[in-house]
Amino acid sequence: MRLSLRFFLLIPFLFALLLSGCKVKRVTQKSPLLPVSENFLLDQLDQTEFDFTSLNAKLSVNAESPAQNGSFKVNLRVKSDSAIWMSITPALGIEAARLFIQPDTLKFIDKMKNEYFVGGYDLLDTLFRYSLEYASLENILVGNPIEITPEEKYTTSVKGFNYVIQTKVRRKLKKALNLNNWPVNIDSLYIDSEGIKEKQLDRAVEKYDEDDLIIKRYYLKPENFKVERTIIEDINYKRTIHIQYNDYRELNGQDFPHSIVIEVRTPKETSSFELNYSRLRINEPQSYPFRIPTKYQPIK
Repeated sequence: MRLSLRFFLLIPFLFALLLSGCKVKRVTQKSPLLPVSENFLLDQLDQTEFDFTSLNAKLSVNAESPAQNGSFKVNLRVKSDSAIWMSITPALGIEAARLFIQPDTLKFIDKMKNEYFVGGYDLLDTLFRYSLEYASLENILVGNPIEITPEEKYTTSVKGFNYVIQTKVRRKLKKALNLNNWPVNIDSLYIDSEGIKEKQLDRAVEKYDEDDLIIKRYYLKPENFKVERTIIEDINYKRTIHIQYNDYRELNGQDFPHSIVIEVRTPKETSSFELNYSRLRINEPQSYPFRIPTKYQPIK
């Protein structure tokens, strides 16, 4: 399956349009928030995207999944629209792996097993059953919205203390999912929620394209229009991705999330990955060293 949403990573935690010169409109928090149009929110998202040439940071990563739990450190370097470089270090403090991602190529060396991989994103597609796109990986790491496209149609609403912009849902699919009766609590928005009409859903899955079966929601902070959380629901495969951006702080005059929590849910299992930033620097010269030792064997 090839989805329009492409953002999963080889290492579980992996996981830009330029800022407009226009002034971003700030909104003072009020209760309740006044409704706004989708064009207004899309314009604010465009203006508040994190703009950088290069980024250098340290990451602390905590991963919990059915297959493995653990914590590790990452040295991260990003060149906007071009490259993501990572050096992964477990608790012992010795570099265990190195990763180099470019828009059309993925390179990985496992220093513990003396193995390497060089190729396209097919390995990730097979591992996570999702197709990948470089821009989505980069945008997740810097808190920019993923897969907002001008071709899609959106609706807006107010949920609690957030503006919400959501892809429009086909009428029959909306009825099959009983969306009108879903509560606004985000914990209730997952595919395995009660109320789904299975026969109607099966007919909708047969009728619609795969892109029509993906619901994307973006919860925006009203004070700066940065994404606070993203929920992506894959109706066909009953998978839900929840990305939470926390601890926004100013970095060179821009808002940047210093903590990101990614949760992947299916009807049978849940995996979560927490990324915490430190020592952030942007727009400084840096290198992206990657060399495969001759004794290493290709990963099969």
